[in-house]
Amino acid sequence: MTTLSLRAGQLLWIGFEADSWDAPLENLLREIRPGGVIFFQRNVVETEQFHTLVRQVTEVLSEAASPPFLAVDLEGGKVDRFRELLAPLPPARDAARAGMARELGRVAGREVASFSLNVDFAPVLDVASPASEPVLGSRTAGESPEQVARFGEEFLAGLAESGILGCGKHFPGLGSGCLDSHLAMPRIEKDAAQLWEHDLFPFRALASQLPMVMVAHAAYPGLEPSAASSSLPPASLSPQIVTDLLKRKIGFGGLALCDDLEMGGALEGRTVGEAAVEALAAGCHMLLVCRFAGNIRAASEALVRRAESDSTFRARMDRTSQKIMRMRQQLLPKQPPSRHPTGDELRAEIQALSAAIRRRLSTDTGKGIEV
Repeated sequence: MTTLSLRAGQLLWIGFEADSWDAPLENLLREIRPGGVIFFQRNVVETEQFHTLVRQVTEVLSEAASPPFLAVDLEGGKVDRFRELLAPLPPARDAARAGMARELGRVAGREVASFSLNVDFAPVLDVASPASEPVLGSRTAGESPEQVARFGEEFLAGLAESGILGCGKHFPGLGSGCLDSHLAMPRIEKDAAQLWEHDLFPFRALASQLPMVMVAHAAYPGLEPSAASSSLPPASLSPQIVTDLLKRKIGFGGLALCDDLEMGGALEGRTVGEAAVEALAAGCHMLLVCRFAGNIRAASEALVRRAESDSTFRARMDRTSQKIMRMRQQLLPKQPPSRHPTGDELRAEIQALSAAIRRRLSTDTGKGIEV
C-alpha cells in the first residue's frame, strides 16, 4: 500500500454487510486499513458469532500501539443494536425524565464493552421540538437545552466507567428539523443567535468532555449567511460549521466525525467520493461510510487522488491521520478487562434499569424529573 492510501484508510470509519468472516470482508479490511469499524444489527446474529466477528476484525486492524476504533449505535429505545441478543435498553427520554441518565450510560457501556467494542455513538444531544418529534422521537432527552446537556454529561460518565468513548450527535443540532437526513437534507431555519443559545448549547457545554462529535447532514442558512441559499452544503461538508464554529469558536479538540456519507442528506448533487473529499476539506477528521464496499473504495480512491494533485489537501490528510493515531493511542485501552459480564448478567441489569425507570416515572407528578 502507498503512504497516501494508508493515510486515507486511517480517516475512514466503515461498516459492512456481512454477519460472518469471509474473504471479501478480509480483503476489504486489508486493502483499506480503516481507522474505525462500526457494527450494525445486520452484523449481529447471536452472541458467540458476534464475539468471533469482532475478534477477527480486531486482529486484522490492530497495530502495536493502537487498537482500531470499534463502534456501535447504542442509544437505547429504537436505536439499540443488541436488543435481540440481550433486552431492550430504555430510551434516552425516559432515562432523562427519571433522572437516571448515568445509569443508562453505565449499562450501555457495559453492553458495549462486553463485546470488546470501545465506542458508543451516543449520546444524542439534539434538543427536541414538535417539528422533529416524528423523526427523532424519544432519541432526544427533552426540549430544554440545559436538560439535554445534563443528560449528556451523565450518560458520558456512565460510559466512561467501562472505558467506553461517547460521541455527541448530531452537531450543530437536528432537533428543529422535520426531515430524516438518511433520506434527504433537512434545512434548519434558525438564525445564528437562536442556534447558539438553543441547539448548540449542549455541544458548547460538553465540548471539553466529548471525545468525539458527529456532524449532521443538514443545512443551516443562519450559520452560512454568505452562501447562496440554493447551494448550501450540509454541515458535515461546511468549513464554516466544522472548522470555524465547532473547532475554533466552540473550542472542540476531539475528533469530528461526519455522519454516514451514504445517507441522502450528504449525496444531494455529489458522489460518495466527492463527499469524502469535501468532508475532510471542511475539517472532519473521520468519515463514516457504513455499508457498501464499493462506496468505501470510492471514498478512499477519491481522497488519494485529491492528495496526489493538491499538496495542501495532502498536508491536511497527513495531519488528520496523525491526530487520529494519537487519539487511538491515548484514548483506547491497551488491554481488555479480564472479565466481561455474561449475557444473563447484562440482561438482568437492563431489565432492572427498565423497572427502576418505570417506577420513577410512575411516581412523577407529570412535569418530568430533571437530570
